[in-house]
Amino acid sequence: MSGTDTAVAAVIEDSYRARTPESSRLHAAAKRWLPGGDTRTINHFTPYPVFMDHGSGCALTDVDGNDYVDFCNNMSATVHGHSHPALTAAVADQTLRGTALGAPSLLQARHAEAVCTRVPSMEKLRYCNSGTEATMLAIRAARAFTGRDVIVKIDGGYHGLHDDAQMNMFTGMSEPTYPQEGLPPSFPRAQPPRGVPKARMREVMLLPYNDLAAARELLALHGARIAGVIVEPMMGAAGGIPADVEYLHGLRTATEAHDCLLIFDECATFRVGPLQMSYGITPDLTSLSKIIGGGFPLGAFGGRDDIMAQFDPTRPDPLYHAGAFGGNNMSLAVGLVALGTYGSAEVERLNALGERLIREIPEAARRAGVQLQATGIGSLSHLHWGSEPVTTPHEALARRGGLADLPALFHLALLNRGMYITRRGLLALSMPMTGRHIDALVSAIHDVLVELRPYIAERAPGLLTASHGV
Repeated sequence: MSGTDTAVAAVIEDSYRARTPESSRLHAAAKRWLPGGDTRTINHFTPYPVFMDHGSGCALTDVDGNDYVDFCNNMSATVHGHSHPALTAAVADQTLRGTALGAPSLLQARHAEAVCTRVPSMEKLRYCNSGTEATMLAIRAARAFTGRDVIVKIDGGYHGLHDDAQMNMFTGMSEPTYPQEGLPPSFPRAQPPRGVPKARMREVMLLPYNDLAAARELLALHGARIAGVIVEPMMGAAGGIPADVEYLHGLRTATEAHDCLLIFDECATFRVGPLQMSYGITPDLTSLSKIIGGGFPLGAFGGRDDIMAQFDPTRPDPLYHAGAFGGNNMSLAVGLVALGTYGSAEVERLNALGERLIREIPEAARRAGVQLQATGIGSLSHLHWGSEPVTTPHEALARRGGLADLPALFHLALLNRGMYITRRGLLALSMPMTGRHIDALVSAIHDVLVELRPYIAERAPGLLTASHGV
């Protein structure tokens, strides 16, 4: 860098370092025991991540005493904010009763009833500890029920950390790609990440997102081998990209025609709907996690009674399903209170705030003379540079190209103004938020873009608009 852009970048990073010296010290010390100083790759950013000390409502306070409005909410996994009185009371009560009694409990039935009532396609469910486990077990159930081995997932779709889900989990990875056997070259190339056997390419096929014609073609070619299709009704990690509703309805029809199961991953989108209810689609299986545990680890997978009956231990040769903390008392007790305090009225109010944020961010950017947009649904959204539509993960990836350090500086500058968002641009709202918090973020984004205009002019001039008013 040179000139003004260098100066802008230096001011932002120096301000961040000046605000967070204790985070810097703790990060250096943590690297003695943790690779990179943390245990979640997604938390890392340059020059070092901020270390949080505590949270209350929609606010976080770091180890240096700086306060932030939390627009991350643990990667959307919490919706009640921090230290919600009803949830903390449930924690205190269940702690006295026992956190994980290792036996069936009334809590399991009560929580399952609450979930199945809210998601009628889940006629029966079983519990696990995370979204990774929920999608893994839903896929296993589909394979066992159909007697087929192949699972279809979306190129760039994220369904957790098991091997099937890791295939093409993000676009833009550096690993080698391979043509999919038995599919035309126009289909996505398979890309197993390091540590995932290349043999997984035989059991996982990839589809482009929002492309119903490709889905129909793949099913016509290989439907007899396919156990199920797993899809996010809104892609989360790939960039908050909603599926076209007709595309999802088309997947439902196409999978039925080939006796394949349709699996909805609503681990993230349960907070905004769930979307299968909003769209009038009945998948065969659904995976859930995040907010159903009220801030504690909890996953669930479920669906049609006849599919889930495979796990019934009173039947001959049931599917084996275990796990020391699956359906543990603490997560279920807090999750039950979380479900009871986040009903349709709360979903509607928070979604309305989120839709306002999605509308107002591009307008604030326009006033600053910069092209920035937000995609998403309701309380869950994602930022993208530029103004062109984003309907696939590859389009989202293209928006991140040629920006030099702009995303990193944008992120640090927002942290300097007390706005805590993810490095990649995810925005997740929480119940304590009001219109003033939306106003604060929109105003901060405007001011940051004004601050960054000289840098953008040097490094990404295509993002500037012809005229603006600050």
